Amino acid sequence: MTIGSRGWHVQQFQTALASSGYWLGAADGVFGQLTQQAVWALQKTHGLRRTGVIDEALWNSGLARVRAQSKLKQDGIEIDLATQTLMIVKGGVVHLTLNTSTGNGNGERFEYLGGWATAITPKGTFKIYRKSVQETSTNAWVEGPLGRMYKPRFFTTTGIAVHGSLSIPPYPASHGCIRLHNSAQDYLLRTGRLVNGTDVRIY
Repeated sequence: MTIGSRGWHVQQFQTALASSGYWLGAADGVFGQLTQQAVWALQKTHGLRRTGVIDEALWNSGLARVRAQSKLKQDGIEIDLATQTLMIVKGGVVHLTLNTSTGNGNGERFEYLGGWATAITPKGTFKIYRKSVQETSTNAWVEGPLGRMYKPRFFTTTGIAVHGSLSIPPYPASHGCIRLHNSAQDYLLRTGRLVNGTDVRIY
């Protein structure tokens, strides 16, 4: 099963993914972009090839019912650069796991707020502290030094943010930010997972 597939089997796998915290919107029996994102997150979590396809081996593995495990066991956002996943953790339990795409490691330099920054994803513990002044109720897209971002929530003073994007491949591709599908970003914002003061731990 892949993008465009429909039916009961798709819905059954979607339901299993959702029950384990792999967010995909609605389990509606339609294999769309959000389901592909969830399948990538599952494959990344368990060290599988990142195909975005539900094949017979994945179907029979039962992994869709296995929740991701937090390494740090601390509340907030946990980002694993090796697996390229973003996890929402509460009480040591992973509530949500999302496909993400972080810094590509090219080390590009860019001007930011009168200084220079390097386009990498930093490791460490941070806190979300602001949104962009450009963002309004009618303007969700923000123009940054390296391109457009959807509803970014910044956690460094050098412009690194968790934000929505139209391109979230299953590998590192950003200039340093944490990319999510726009719908996933909307969901995290709507459910209060990206408020100021939220811990962001990257390793």
